[in-house]
Amino acid sequence: MKKLMYLTVSAPLGQREAFLIPEMNCLAGRGVDLTIMPVNPARQVFHRDGTGLLHRAIVTGLWSREVWLSALSCFIKAPLRVAALFFKIMKSGSPINKVKNLLVFPKSLFIAEKVKLLRISHIHAHWASTPSTCAMVVSALTGVSWSFTAHRWDILNNNLVREKVKNSSFVRVISNKGLKQIISIAGPDAAKKVFCCHMGVEAPEELPERTYGWRGKPLIAAVGSLTPVKGHRYLLLACRLLADRGMDFRCLIIGDGPERENLAGQTAHLGLGKIVILAGALPHDRVLRMFRANTFRVLAHPSVETPDGEHEGVPVAVMEAMAHNIPVVVTETGSITDLVDGDSGLIIPPEDPATLAWAISCLLNNPVRARKLSKAARRRIDEKFNLSRNVSVMMGRMGITP
Repeated sequence: MKKLMYLTVSAPLGQREAFLIPEMNCLAGRGVDLTIMPVNPARQVFHRDGTGLLHRAIVTGLWSREVWLSALSCFIKAPLRVAALFFKIMKSGSPINKVKNLLVFPKSLFIAEKVKLLRISHIHAHWASTPSTCAMVVSALTGVSWSFTAHRWDILNNNLVREKVKNSSFVRVISNKGLKQIISIAGPDAAKKVFCCHMGVEAPEELPERTYGWRGKPLIAAVGSLTPVKGHRYLLLACRLLADRGMDFRCLIIGDGPERENLAGQTAHLGLGKIVILAGALPHDRVLRMFRANTFRVLAHPSVETPDGEHEGVPVAVMEAMAHNIPVVVTETGSITDLVDGDSGLIIPPEDPATLAWAISCLLNNPVRARKLSKAARRRIDEKFNLSRNVSVMMGRMGITP
């Protein structure tokens, strides 16, 4: 049986990369001999569904004593090869990418030693950033094949993307826009090895009867990191408009990030202290339980494109809401329309709180339409974003048959 190593930034530890955990759990559940190597692991598990993966993870700090000893041993054995690889990864044009590649280089040598020791057959890195830098170095030192998944910002960041596409076995992108972007960077020949395979979610087989009408005080959800690209400030403005029209509701914003202080200030300034709750980051399994329990009437995801060109990918939180029959409102930005079409959710222009308020009230006041959209959304998840099916595609590309 082939042995697979997954390189992540921190998963299964830490708050981020929760969307990678179901994929790794699915691989493990298929009987794949999986080892996980977080490049820069957090100190503890935050998402409970990652706990079962801990025994598969090799957890050591980015610059731990173990890493330095292994890197020194690797350099002594093959000084010229190691030096050549070091200069290769320092070719990245961006100064910040040079620094990032420098920081992970010793860890790359440590991973190479582990790959040889464990007789890993294939390496797959998530992100076109430093995890794939590590994978490229490891493959060059060990001869083991490698591939990577490119997501969103990591493509535009362009940390040796052309070089990585050239040297990898295949490249998976998670959106059609990402496919076009990476081919534009790597050149038309890249189309031979780059393909789109969406992240997937598990759709529960049975769900409680969902309430779409005005029974009880409706709760609107927004789930995602508190960063400018998520557009939470427009949701707050929409909440103010809804409250001014006499609507009695609550809005729960789940997530954490650099915008938290700004959003808290805006919430207070708009007088939404009793309506909007900034819940902070919650464990992935807890969010899923809330989805299953009919807690939310609508999920709003008002993403924008930032002035520096950052845009939304295919948000897994929206995917999971759709899988749980929760009607969604999204904006026409980035790659969201890969996921939501006019039949499976309401799509509105970005940066438009008035239209966002209208769309939310439309779903809250029209249970027939909400039910129709949510059922179509569930079908779309089953057809295009099924975790098990998409993992099978990845396993086929890796040549893995458990």
